[in-house]
Amino acid sequence: MRSRTVHLPAGRCPREILLAACEEAGRPPDVVLAFLPPEQQLRETLGTLTAVWPDALRFGCESVTQFADAETTSAGTVQLFWLGDPRHHRAAVEVIPGTHGEPPPARRVEAVARRIAAADGALVLMDGLRFPAEGLLADLRRTLVSTPPFVAGGLASYNEPLTRAGARVFVGDRILPSAALVVTLHGFNMQVEVVRGWSPASPVYTVTRAEAGGVVHEIDGEPAAGWYRRFFTLDGELAPMPAAANRFPLIIEGPRPDRQGLYRSMRLFDDPPGTVTFLGDVETGDHVRLGMGNDRSLARAAARLTAGTGPEAAILFSCMGREAILGEHAGDEGAAVRGALGGVPLSGFFTCGEIGPTPRGNLAFYNLTAILVLLREVAA
Repeated sequence: MRSRTVHLPAGRCPREILLAACEEAGRPPDVVLAFLPPEQQLRETLGTLTAVWPDALRFGCESVTQFADAETTSAGTVQLFWLGDPRHHRAAVEVIPGTHGEPPPARRVEAVARRIAAADGALVLMDGLRFPAEGLLADLRRTLVSTPPFVAGGLASYNEPLTRAGARVFVGDRILPSAALVVTLHGFNMQVEVVRGWSPASPVYTVTRAEAGGVVHEIDGEPAAGWYRRFFTLDGELAPMPAAANRFPLIIEGPRPDRQGLYRSMRLFDDPPGTVTFLGDVETGDHVRLGMGNDRSLARAAARLTAGTGPEAAILFSCMGREAILGEHAGDEGAAVRGALGGVPLSGFFTCGEIGPTPRGNLAFYNLTAILVLLREVAA
């Protein structure tokens, strides 16, 4: 497999830039993965990709900040893949529509799970606002009774205040709000690395009352908002919430093995009174503690990666919360990953949530985490 990442210019996407990316390969790409900004040029850019590479499998999602090899950009990035033997190495995209009120039916999820189980790995891109991401992952966990192939991906991101644009996925030139894309891969070795960079910063506590939707009422029998006030009040003043808390993610330590190592960022504080709501599920009985990190620890975690079995391409899904903490050094994470991997072509974006395995191989939804996908073709 050959791969190349194209850093798109701001504004319109000229055909010449896309065509020049194919000169060395001598033929159009077989697969085109695009992460594009949520703006009015999206339809035009997708139309250009269709006109230039009508026969390629083209898919991706909207994103605010993208990785383009060792750089970050807000203009968009396109990763091109030329497969060694399209009869043996192939990818297929399935669109799964759904909303929080009308999630995908069980039969549809079961059919998708069978296709994932028969593949060598799968990428998942989801609408980051309208699609029931955690519900689909929970259904897939229940359906994939044996340890599945690696599954990894992210939730599309958006600008605030949100307009009609943002957080959507697309296939070809079709923009699909409230949908997920499941991309099954055949003939590939797919590795997934979960990159963190946070250190424990508190003792371990127990969630004593929580409900669906990431709403936590009590931690160790104390109202969750009061528990947080103990850590984030200085000289009688409460730090700005939830912004201050998101620099100290909630780390789930178990006790169930499938829950260990999940990270959660705060969405709402003391609303309703006494509660804390997270971007991701937190369950009654979870053992939790606060984590601590900064721009240096996050970049160091990325730099410690190794190339393993020699990947031919890489895709990085990193949380928007990490981008906020990295600040002006947001590009350091992607640059550190690419450097650690020896300069392989890399694309990706800062997500509204990450999808990847737990240490036990279960499929999980993460916050404040980076999920790195490494791809290499297997000889036919």
